[in-house]
Amino acid sequence: MRTVLMVAAFGLALLAGTGSATAVDNGTLGIRPANEANFFHLSLYPGAATDATAIVSNHTQAPVTLLTYPVDAQNSPQGTFALASQSEPRAGVGAWVDLGVDQITVPANSDLRVPFRITVPAGTPPGDYAGGLIIQSPPVQGQTSTLAGGTAVRLDVVQRQGVRIYLNVAGTAVKSLDHGALSWQQTGDTVTFTLPVHNTGNTILHPSSTLDLSGWIGANTHLTFDAPEELLPGATLDLHAHLPHPPLIQVGDAQATLTSAAGTDHAQTRIIYAPWALLGLTLIVLAAALYGARRTVRFIRRARRALAQITRTEPRISVPETAALPAGQRSRHRFP
Repeated sequence: MRTVLMVAAFGLALLAGTGSATAVDNGTLGIRPANEANFFHLSLYPGAATDATAIVSNHTQAPVTLLTYPVDAQNSPQGTFALASQSEPRAGVGAWVDLGVDQITVPANSDLRVPFRITVPAGTPPGDYAGGLIIQSPPVQGQTSTLAGGTAVRLDVVQRQGVRIYLNVAGTAVKSLDHGALSWQQTGDTVTFTLPVHNTGNTILHPSSTLDLSGWIGANTHLTFDAPEELLPGATLDLHAHLPHPPLIQVGDAQATLTSAAGTDHAQTRIIYAPWALLGLTLIVLAAALYGARRTVRFIRRARRALAQITRTEPRISVPETAALPAGQRSRHRFP
Protein backbone atom coordinates (compact mmCIF):
# COMPACT_ATOMS: atom_id res chain seq x y z
CA MET A 1 0.00 0.00 0.00
CA ARG A 2 2.87 2.39 0.69
CA THR A 3 4.16 1.90 -2.85
CA VAL A 4 0.70 2.64 -4.23
CA LEU A 5 0.45 5.88 -2.30
CA MET A 6 3.90 7.07 -3.35
CA VAL A 7 3.21 6.44 -7.02
CA ALA A 8 -0.18 8.08 -6.74
CA ALA A 9 1.38 11.20 -5.23
CA PHE A 10 3.99 11.31 -7.98
CA GLY A 11 1.33 11.03 -10.68
CA LEU A 12 -0.70 13.71 -8.98
CA ALA A 13 2.28 16.05 -9.01
CA LEU A 14 2.80 15.43 -12.70
CA LEU A 15 -0.78 16.15 -13.63
CA ALA A 16 -0.94 19.19 -11.40
CA GLY A 17 2.32 20.57 -12.75
CA THR A 18 3.06 23.42 -15.10
CA GLY A 19 0.63 23.80 -17.98
CA SER A 20 -1.09 26.32 -20.18
CA ALA A 21 -3.90 28.09 -18.39
CA THR A 22 -6.48 30.74 -19.20
CA ALA A 23 -9.83 31.73 -17.75
CA VAL A 24 -11.49 28.35 -18.09
CA ASP A 25 -15.03 27.04 -17.96
CA ASN A 26 -15.17 23.43 -19.09
CA GLY A 27 -18.90 23.07 -18.54
CA THR A 28 -18.38 21.68 -15.05
CA LEU A 29 -16.22 24.21 -13.21
CA GLY A 30 -14.86 27.60 -14.21
CA ILE A 31 -13.07 30.70 -12.94
CA ARG A 32 -13.08 34.22 -14.41
CA PRO A 33 -12.67 37.86 -13.38
CA ALA A 34 -15.73 39.58 -12.02
CA ASN A 35 -15.19 42.79 -14.03
CA GLU A 36 -13.22 41.69 -17.12
CA ALA A 37 -13.78 39.26 -19.95
CA ASN A 38 -10.96 36.77 -19.54
CA PHE A 39 -7.98 37.98 -17.49
CA PHE A 40 -7.15 40.42 -14.71
CA HIS A 41 -5.23 43.52 -15.88
CA LEU A 42 -3.98 45.55 -12.93
CA SER A 43 -1.62 48.52 -12.52
CA LEU A 44 -0.04 49.51 -9.21
CA TYR A 45 2.80 51.57 -7.80
CA PRO A 46 5.41 49.92 -5.60
CA GLY A 47 4.02 49.69 -2.07
CA ALA A 48 0.39 49.97 -3.24
CA ALA A 49 -2.44 47.43 -3.01
CA THR A 50 -5.79 46.81 -4.66
CA ASP A 51 -8.76 44.50 -4.23
CA ALA A 52 -10.21 42.33 -6.99
CA THR A 53 -12.75 39.54 -7.27
CA ALA A 54 -12.83 36.25 -9.14
CA ILE A 55 -15.99 34.30 -9.87
CA VAL A 56 -15.91 30.51 -9.53
CA SER A 57 -18.74 28.63 -11.26
CA ASN A 58 -20.09 25.19 -10.40
CA HIS A 59 -22.33 23.76 -13.11
CA THR A 60 -22.79 20.36 -11.46
CA GLN A 61 -25.75 19.08 -9.48
CA ALA A 62 -23.78 18.85 -6.24
CA PRO A 63 -21.68 21.24 -4.15
CA VAL A 64 -17.94 20.99 -4.71
CA THR A 65 -15.02 21.88 -2.47
CA LEU A 66 -11.96 23.24 -4.26
CA LEU A 67 -8.45 24.19 -3.32
CA THR A 68 -7.63 27.74 -4.36
CA TYR A 69 -4.20 29.36 -4.44
CA PRO A 70 -2.15 31.95 -6.36
CA VAL A 71 0.91 31.10 -8.47
CA ASP A 72 3.47 32.84 -10.65
CA ALA A 73 3.40 32.60 -14.43
CA GLN A 74 6.11 31.36 -16.74
CA ASN A 75 6.68 30.49 -20.37
CA SER A 76 6.33 26.88 -21.42
CA PRO A 77 9.01 25.45 -23.75
CA GLN A 78 6.51 25.89 -26.59
CA GLY A 79 6.17 29.61 -25.87
CA THR A 80 2.71 29.51 -24.32
CA PHE A 81 1.59 31.18 -21.10
CA ALA A 82 1.78 28.70 -18.23
CA LEU A 83 0.92 28.78 -14.55
CA ALA A 84 3.36 27.21 -12.12
CA SER A 85 2.52 24.24 -9.95
CA GLN A 86 1.34 24.59 -6.38
CA SER A 87 4.68 23.41 -5.01
CA GLU A 88 6.90 25.82 -6.96
CA PRO A 89 8.37 28.84 -5.14
CA ARG A 90 6.50 32.13 -5.55
CA ALA A 91 8.36 35.38 -5.97
CA GLY A 92 6.01 37.69 -7.88
CA VAL A 93 2.25 37.79 -8.30
CA GLY A 94 1.91 34.41 -6.63
CA ALA A 95 3.53 35.81 -3.48
CA TRP A 96 1.67 39.13 -3.54
CA VAL A 97 -1.90 37.78 -3.74
CA ASP A 98 -3.75 37.16 -0.49
CA LEU A 99 -6.92 35.07 -0.83
CA GLY A 100 -7.55 34.71 2.87
CA VAL A 101 -8.67 31.08 2.39
CA ASP A 102 -7.08 27.89 1.11
CA GLN A 103 -10.27 26.24 -0.11
CA ILE A 104 -13.81 27.16 -1.05
CA THR A 105 -17.11 25.31 -1.35
CA VAL A 106 -19.31 26.25 -4.29
CA PRO A 107 -23.00 25.25 -4.10
CA ALA A 108 -24.55 23.25 -6.91
CA ASN A 109 -25.37 25.22 -10.07
CA SER A 110 -24.03 28.41 -8.51
CA ASP A 111 -21.41 31.12 -8.83
CA LEU A 112 -19.23 32.07 -5.89
CA ARG A 113 -17.45 35.40 -5.63
CA VAL A 114 -13.89 35.01 -4.35
CA PRO A 115 -12.30 38.31 -3.28
CA PHE A 116 -8.55 38.75 -2.97
CA ARG A 117 -6.04 41.51 -2.37
CA ILE A 118 -2.79 42.03 -4.24
CA THR A 119 -0.05 44.09 -2.61
CA VAL A 120 3.12 45.15 -4.42
CA PRO A 121 6.04 45.34 -1.99
CA ALA A 122 7.80 48.69 -1.67
CA GLY A 123 10.93 48.86 -3.78
CA THR A 124 9.64 46.41 -6.40
CA PRO A 125 11.30 47.14 -9.77
CA PRO A 126 8.92 48.50 -12.40
CA GLY A 127 7.68 46.37 -15.25
CA ASP A 128 5.25 43.63 -16.19
CA TYR A 129 4.51 40.75 -13.85
CA ALA A 130 2.21 37.79 -14.42
CA GLY A 131 0.59 35.07 -12.37
CA GLY A 132 -2.80 33.55 -11.77
CA LEU A 133 -5.42 32.11 -9.45
CA ILE A 134 -5.92 28.36 -9.46
CA ILE A 135 -8.92 26.25 -8.50
CA GLN A 136 -8.09 22.58 -8.01
CA SER A 137 -10.63 19.80 -7.73
CA PRO A 138 -10.20 16.82 -5.38
CA PRO A 139 -8.21 13.96 -6.89
CA VAL A 140 -10.08 11.32 -8.84
CA GLN A 141 -8.79 7.93 -7.78
CA GLY A 142 -7.38 5.94 -10.66
CA GLN A 143 -7.29 2.21 -11.15
CA THR A 144 -4.60 0.16 -9.47
CA SER A 145 -2.48 -2.02 -11.71
CA THR A 146 0.36 -4.41 -10.98
CA LEU A 147 3.70 -4.09 -12.70
CA ALA A 148 6.22 -6.83 -13.33
CA GLY A 149 7.64 -7.88 -9.99
CA GLY A 150 4.35 -7.42 -8.17
CA THR A 151 4.57 -3.65 -7.55
CA ALA A 152 1.12 -2.07 -7.35
CA VAL A 153 0.76 1.39 -8.86
CA ARG A 154 -2.12 3.84 -9.03
CA LEU A 155 -2.29 7.14 -10.88
CA ASP A 156 -4.80 9.62 -9.49
CA VAL A 157 -6.09 12.43 -11.70
CA VAL A 158 -6.16 16.03 -10.49
CA GLN A 159 -7.88 18.74 -12.53
CA ARG A 160 -7.05 22.40 -12.09
CA GLN A 161 -8.11 25.55 -13.87
CA GLY A 162 -6.79 29.06 -13.65
CA VAL A 163 -7.32 32.68 -14.55
CA ARG A 164 -4.42 34.94 -15.52
CA ILE A 165 -3.35 38.05 -13.63
CA TYR A 166 -1.33 40.64 -15.56
CA LEU A 167 0.17 43.27 -13.28
CA ASN A 168 2.10 46.35 -14.34
CA VAL A 169 4.22 48.02 -11.67
CA ALA A 170 4.59 51.70 -12.50
CA GLY A 171 7.96 53.01 -13.58
CA THR A 172 10.24 53.17 -16.60
CA ALA A 173 9.51 50.49 -19.17
CA VAL A 174 12.55 48.77 -20.64
CA LYS A 175 12.08 46.85 -23.88
CA SER A 176 15.09 44.69 -24.60
CA LEU A 177 15.43 41.39 -26.42
CA ASP A 178 18.68 39.46 -26.85
CA HIS A 179 19.27 36.47 -29.08
CA GLY A 180 21.80 33.68 -29.28
CA ALA A 181 23.49 32.09 -32.26
CA LEU A 182 21.36 30.86 -35.13
CA SER A 183 21.85 27.12 -35.61
CA TRP A 184 20.41 24.34 -37.72
CA GLN A 185 20.08 20.57 -37.64
CA GLN A 186 18.96 18.09 -40.25
CA THR A 187 16.79 15.24 -39.01
CA GLY A 188 15.31 12.88 -41.56
CA ASP A 189 13.73 14.89 -44.35
CA THR A 190 13.50 18.14 -42.34
CA VAL A 191 16.00 20.89 -41.55
CA THR A 192 15.21 22.72 -38.30
CA PHE A 193 16.59 26.19 -37.58
CA THR A 194 16.83 27.33 -33.94
CA LEU A 195 17.16 30.89 -32.64
CA PRO A 196 17.37 31.35 -28.83
CA VAL A 197 15.82 34.59 -27.52
CA HIS A 198 15.96 36.16 -24.06
CA ASN A 199 13.73 38.94 -22.77
CA THR A 200 16.22 41.10 -20.89
CA GLY A 201 13.78 43.99 -20.39
CA ASN A 202 10.91 44.44 -17.95
CA THR A 203 7.96 44.33 -20.36
CA ILE A 204 6.12 41.45 -21.98
CA LEU A 205 7.19 41.07 -25.61
CA HIS A 206 5.63 39.35 -28.61
CA PRO A 207 8.61 38.56 -30.85
CA SER A 208 8.35 37.23 -34.38
CA SER A 209 11.11 36.03 -36.65
CA THR A 210 11.61 35.07 -40.28
CA LEU A 211 14.44 33.31 -42.06
CA ASP A 212 15.85 33.78 -45.55
CA LEU A 213 17.86 30.89 -46.95
CA SER A 214 20.01 31.64 -49.99
CA GLY A 215 21.90 28.77 -51.53
CA TRP A 216 24.37 28.12 -54.27
CA ILE A 217 22.18 25.21 -55.25
CA GLY A 218 18.45 25.74 -55.67
CA ALA A 219 16.15 28.73 -55.25
CA ASN A 220 16.06 31.07 -52.25
CA THR A 221 13.67 30.06 -49.46
CA HIS A 222 11.68 32.17 -46.97
CA LEU A 223 10.60 30.61 -43.66
CA THR A 224 8.70 31.82 -40.59
CA PHE A 225 9.69 30.83 -37.06
CA ASP A 226 7.04 29.54 -34.67
CA ALA A 227 5.86 32.62 -32.77
CA PRO A 228 5.45 32.42 -28.98
CA GLU A 229 2.19 33.55 -27.44
CA GLU A 230 4.22 36.03 -25.42
CA LEU A 231 7.65 36.28 -23.83
CA LEU A 232 7.62 37.24 -20.16
CA PRO A 233 10.40 39.41 -18.68
CA GLY A 234 13.44 37.29 -17.89
CA ALA A 235 12.20 34.36 -19.97
CA THR A 236 14.36 32.47 -22.46
CA LEU A 237 12.90 30.56 -25.37
CA ASP A 238 14.07 28.74 -28.49
CA LEU A 239 12.31 29.79 -31.69
CA HIS A 240 12.12 27.13 -34.40
CA ALA A 241 11.62 27.22 -38.17
CA HIS A 242 11.26 24.06 -40.20
CA LEU A 243 12.25 23.35 -43.81
CA PRO A 244 10.53 20.12 -44.92
CA HIS A 245 11.86 18.13 -47.86
CA PRO A 246 14.96 20.28 -48.44
CA PRO A 247 17.13 19.93 -51.55
CA LEU A 248 19.40 16.91 -51.59
CA ILE A 249 22.44 19.17 -51.35
CA GLN A 250 22.53 22.71 -49.96
CA VAL A 251 25.39 25.14 -49.61
CA GLY A 252 24.49 28.69 -48.68
CA ASP A 253 23.64 31.23 -45.99
CA ALA A 254 20.70 31.51 -43.59
CA GLN A 255 19.74 34.88 -42.10
CA ALA A 256 17.11 35.32 -39.39
CA THR A 257 15.32 38.62 -38.81
CA LEU A 258 14.00 39.06 -35.26
CA THR A 259 11.32 41.70 -34.70
CA SER A 260 9.61 42.88 -31.51
CA ALA A 261 8.71 46.04 -29.64
CA ALA A 262 12.39 46.14 -28.67
CA GLY A 263 13.41 46.63 -32.31
CA THR A 264 14.80 44.53 -35.14
CA ASP A 265 17.93 42.40 -35.08
CA HIS A 266 19.58 39.81 -37.30
CA ALA A 267 21.44 36.53 -36.91
CA GLN A 268 23.04 34.44 -39.61
CA THR A 269 24.86 31.19 -40.17
CA ARG A 270 26.37 29.15 -42.99
CA ILE A 271 24.52 26.01 -43.98
CA ILE A 272 26.14 23.06 -45.69
CA TYR A 273 24.47 19.69 -45.86
CA ALA A 274 24.39 16.71 -48.18
CA PRO A 275 23.65 12.99 -48.02
CA TRP A 276 27.16 12.30 -46.77
CA ALA A 277 26.67 8.55 -46.49
CA LEU A 278 25.42 8.34 -50.07
CA LEU A 279 28.21 10.61 -51.28
CA GLY A 280 30.78 8.52 -49.42
CA LEU A 281 29.43 5.32 -50.94
CA THR A 282 29.44 6.93 -54.38
CA LEU A 283 33.05 8.03 -53.94
CA ILE A 284 34.03 4.53 -52.88
CA VAL A 285 32.33 3.05 -55.95
CA LEU A 286 33.95 5.63 -58.23
CA ALA A 287 37.35 5.01 -56.64
CA ALA A 288 36.93 1.27 -57.10
CA ALA A 289 35.85 1.75 -60.71
CA LEU A 290 38.78 4.09 -61.38
CA TYR A 291 41.19 1.65 -59.77
CA GLY A 292 39.79 -1.19 -61.85
CA ALA A 293 40.01 0.89 -65.02
CA ARG A 294 43.62 1.80 -64.31
CA ARG A 295 44.48 -1.84 -63.66
CA THR A 296 42.81 -2.82 -66.92
CA VAL A 297 44.66 -0.15 -68.89
CA ARG A 298 47.96 -1.18 -67.32
CA PHE A 299 47.27 -4.84 -68.15
CA ILE A 300 46.48 -4.01 -71.76
CA ARG A 301 49.60 -1.90 -72.10
CA ARG A 302 51.77 -4.64 -70.60
CA ALA A 303 50.19 -7.22 -72.88
CA ARG A 304 50.88 -5.10 -75.93
CA ARG A 305 54.47 -4.52 -74.91
CA ALA A 306 54.95 -8.24 -74.32
CA LEU A 307 53.52 -9.10 -77.72
CA ALA A 308 55.71 -6.51 -79.39
CA GLN A 309 58.80 -7.86 -77.66
CA ILE A 310 57.94 -11.41 -78.65
CA THR A 311 57.55 -10.29 -82.22
CA ARG A 312 60.96 -8.61 -82.21
CA THR A 313 62.86 -11.53 -80.66
CA GLU A 314 61.23 -14.40 -82.59
CA PRO A 315 63.94 -16.20 -84.88
CA ARG A 316 63.32 -16.01 -88.59
CA ILE A 317 63.28 -19.37 -90.55
CA SER A 318 65.13 -18.96 -93.90
CA VAL A 319 64.37 -21.25 -96.85
CA PRO A 320 67.54 -22.08 -98.94
CA GLU A 321 67.29 -21.44 -102.61
CA THR A 322 67.46 -24.47 -104.97
CA ALA A 323 70.91 -24.82 -106.49
CA ALA A 324 71.06 -24.60 -110.25
CA LEU A 325 71.75 -27.94 -111.90
CA PRO A 326 73.93 -28.43 -114.97
CA ALA A 327 72.08 -28.53 -118.21
CA GLY A 328 72.58 -32.20 -118.69
CA GLN A 329 71.36 -33.00 -115.22
CA ARG A 330 68.45 -30.75 -115.02
CA SER A 331 66.03 -33.56 -115.51
CA ARG A 332 66.43 -37.14 -116.22
CA HIS A 333 62.78 -37.85 -115.99
CA ARG A 334 60.69 -37.62 -119.00
CA PHE A 335 57.05 -38.09 -119.15
CA PRO A 336 55.68 -40.41 -121.70
